[in-house]
Amino acid sequence: MLRRLEGLGLGSHVPTFENALRLLRHLVRTGRDTVYAFVLRNAYRPELFAHRRFDLVAGNPPWLSYRYVEDTAYQERVKRKAQAYGLVASNEVRLFTQMELATLFFAHSYERYLRDGGAIAFVMPRSVLTGAQQHRRFRQRFDGSLVKVLDLEGVSPLFNVPACVLIARKDGQEAPAPQVVALRGELPRKNASYEEAQRCLAEEPAELPALPPLKPSPYRSRFVQGATIVPRTFWFVRPPEGALGVDPSRPSLETDPAVLGKAKPPWKELTMKGEVEAPFLYATLLDDDLVPFGYRRLRLVVLPIELGPDGRARLVDKRQALERGYAGLKEWLEKAEALWEQHKSATTEQSLLEWLNYQGKLIRQRPGALRVVYNAGGTYVTACVVDARAGLSAYGLNVRGLVVDHVLYRYETTAEAEAHYLAALLNAPCVDAAVKPFQTRGAFGERHFHRRPFEVLPNPIPLFDPEDERHLRLVELSRRCHQRVADMKLPQDKRIGRLRQKVREALREELQEIDRLARELLGL
Repeated sequence: MLRRLEGLGLGSHVPTFENALRLLRHLVRTGRDTVYAFVLRNAYRPELFAHRRFDLVAGNPPWLSYRYVEDTAYQERVKRKAQAYGLVASNEVRLFTQMELATLFFAHSYERYLRDGGAIAFVMPRSVLTGAQQHRRFRQRFDGSLVKVLDLEGVSPLFNVPACVLIARKDGQEAPAPQVVALRGELPRKNASYEEAQRCLAEEPAELPALPPLKPSPYRSRFVQGATIVPRTFWFVRPPEGALGVDPSRPSLETDPAVLGKAKPPWKELTMKGEVEAPFLYATLLDDDLVPFGYRRLRLVVLPIELGPDGRARLVDKRQALERGYAGLKEWLEKAEALWEQHKSATTEQSLLEWLNYQGKLIRQRPGALRVVYNAGGTYVTACVVDARAGLSAYGLNVRGLVVDHVLYRYETTAEAEAHYLAALLNAPCVDAAVKPFQTRGAFGERHFHRRPFEVLPNPIPLFDPEDERHLRLVELSRRCHQRVADMKLPQDKRIGRLRQKVREALREELQEIDRLARELLGL
């Protein structure tokens, strides 16, 4: 074996191969010649391929975000490799969770297996081109090596998420601007042949999305996603229809039928009914409640939280509820937890309350605060200011405050002017247009904004300056728009897209001035 490895130029790897061979023999002798033996038999190939190198490396790497890697040892390995290849800096921990592993496979294959002068062609998720900050370093590292990009967003049926093909050459010389081609068309079937695809697809020239600015807006880290108030049938409620009277201190409640349309099995069939004490009633908003500068309704939710001295939410379990004399909440939680344990997926380890407070997104909120919120996804960026300091109500019941759901992003502030300044900019048509090319798409076609409004604008949204006349004018316009929307009678049964368009048409003059000021401030 030593002579063979030295002949291949792999003499320095003898200890590794000896250990693998020893383990392989042990597996065979003990009758465990299973998948591990197959892995060991092929363990030499990466080293051999890295030694030989190739003129062409083509592939379809795993499409998986770092946050979905469950094995902690593998997470650490991925993190070290990503730093070694310059895909993320050691001080950019917040970007690790959003990084696509496909970029690491691309970089590793490029550096380790590609010969100088060779080419690499990988099918990649399109988000590596539009992923804002988490893929900025990947773009910086390889944009100069790209010779061709195929944008496959307009091709269907294909994958569950938009795709692209990146073709790069390794020659040490920075290439001119790559040829970018957008393919459009409907394939007759998945896995269509090359000949079939040629007949169905049309090509048109396109451009690479611009790199986001090096420094994002200071508001990027201040806006956070809301809590996962799911399963919705456990928490979204209303007083029973036709009830003759409602005790405001401990009202009778039932699952709100309005949430059943989007609920998935088995939760869609698991509804709740009971009485819950008033201190555990809150309001929330869903994305199809939100219109520019306002909302058409507040949802009523039962949440097992109490407010601490700092105004932050604190979880209350069924034992604590009973100790505090809240028998209604205790019974509600007992039923919900029994249904959760019976119907949750086999891979879900969290308890119901752990799921509700996923990543601490519930207990970090101050339900009684002033907030600016915007939708996490959709066709247009839509924002409004919600002030829970003066009290809110839903379904005619007073609530303790507003808890933001994960379909929205929120920023809590004590400065009303700052909130209106942000709401004006987020609703500006030019901001929406600038963000659209960077929207990501999920497995079911949904489009996501996430924090793109604070990542991709040529001039990042600056901190509110009460001395800047343009900022103050935006505040004034937002306040006027909020009042006008509050005075409108917004129908609850109208499709939200049409309703938002109706609101924008009513606010046309204000939005035109907001757009002019936003273009001036943000270089759009």
